[in-house]
Amino acid sequence: MSVWIDYKFNKTALASIQGAFSYRFPGVNSWTNSNSTQKISSGLNNVTLNLPVQTTQLVEQSSIAIEVSVVSLPKNATIALVWGSSSSRSLVVIPMSGYATLFPLTPVSIKDTSGNAGPLFYLNSPNNLLVVKVLVQSALGLGDIQRVNMTVLDPNGQSVKRGTNETMQGPSTGPCPCGFVGVWSYLSNSTQGTYQVLIDIVDIQNNVAHASSPSTSTFLLVPPGYIPFPYNLIPYIVIGGVAASGGAAGGIFYRRKKRKSYLIPFDHFNTLTGGELNGGTAVTVEGNTGSGKSLLLEQLMGEDLRKGRPCVFVTTGDFPSNIRANMKTLGFDVSGYEQNGLLTFVDGYSAEAGQESKEKISVPSLGDLTTLGIKITSALPSPSFKGGGLYFDSLTPLASKAKPESIVSLVQSVGARVKGLSGKAFFTVGLGVDGNVQRQLEDTADCIVQMEAFEESGSRKRRLRIAKFRARKHQEGWALFTIEDGKGIIFYSKKPRK
Repeated sequence: MSVWIDYKFNKTALASIQGAFSYRFPGVNSWTNSNSTQKISSGLNNVTLNLPVQTTQLVEQSSIAIEVSVVSLPKNATIALVWGSSSSRSLVVIPMSGYATLFPLTPVSIKDTSGNAGPLFYLNSPNNLLVVKVLVQSALGLGDIQRVNMTVLDPNGQSVKRGTNETMQGPSTGPCPCGFVGVWSYLSNSTQGTYQVLIDIVDIQNNVAHASSPSTSTFLLVPPGYIPFPYNLIPYIVIGGVAASGGAAGGIFYRRKKRKSYLIPFDHFNTLTGGELNGGTAVTVEGNTGSGKSLLLEQLMGEDLRKGRPCVFVTTGDFPSNIRANMKTLGFDVSGYEQNGLLTFVDGYSAEAGQESKEKISVPSLGDLTTLGIKITSALPSPSFKGGGLYFDSLTPLASKAKPESIVSLVQSVGARVKGLSGKAFFTVGLGVDGNVQRQLEDTADCIVQMEAFEESGSRKRRLRIAKFRARKHQEGWALFTIEDGKGIIFYSKKPRK
């Protein structure tokens, strides 16, 4: 706080002024204060007051007060606050962070102009214009955002031409979150490999309010006919088999090529995990955008509800009403389960979307992980949670709101609580989460489910595997699956279901 004060009295008498910074959370009557007192002599004074304030996570609708007061003043003296000119500016500087961010952490959409999403784009494609869309959230309103910049980095980490600090187009007025769009045109001789998209949000004071970290959003530029791992190994495996065994191996491969693939129901998931998931299990579900993580949780929860097991669903990336609608398309009308107390939603999304929650249990901010943990714990119907499931979708939006160690601590504490009640805990996480956080989550988990959406021969495909299951024998290979309307996840198999 820097103020100009004109104190008029004799040369020897001193006056005392006090600066104060206070904040108050919504619904709380008391203020948290920090103040500093300073004595001044007669005449025009430029006073700088440094107020010690601990780092504080402010939720929406919090109040802040900054004040200057006279603590002591000699009799008949006068004192005036001077402001409004370049020579005598009175101002307050409040260091803030997290007031502008991407909403949620991974809202970056990368598509071509036909609407085809990545992560693969072909170098020989005539449709070589990529459209990048982001959602931006600002606690201080859209008017505080000066511009949103997009930078594309090539596989060598170098910024590309016509893709360096390019200003994205967005609305000039309106509520947040709001969308911004940028485009980048690549050449057919561009470097093959993984590209990164970085987003910077610059506020009205020209400060970089948000800078996305590398590897948050990526896409691949690949040559014509590119096939992703591990399918690109199949020709070499076949050739090796022919060389070792002669024509017989070649004949086997021919019959396999012609063999029909069968579709089998979702309960094949229990075959992959070596049996139904038991209580006392913590599961991490990893995958890129569009891989089916949320759908997997919805189907697993539907199976639990059908068997009369209590469930708690934590939403951070979508409205609970949308989860209900999604499950209804799968044949799960959850309204009856909610009325019977078998299903409870914890709404962590509505407040972030700037809307009032309609749920019985909600959190005002995803940055307050302590409150989030308390709300989740209160939703667990102890001690009748045995065999039930906690479904947390997803951890990714928390990364822009809280420290990495806080996210890991939340998962560990909530997971331990659920396991202590003989329940199952599921946590989904996208590729945008910090690598150290992901490794710690994997170490904590009893089971790791990895899911992937990819392009093959110009078509969208998905696969799933159980990368880890502590103390249980399970299938470790990738299992291809599709998503059908009204049925959800359906697996492919080389053998018909008996």
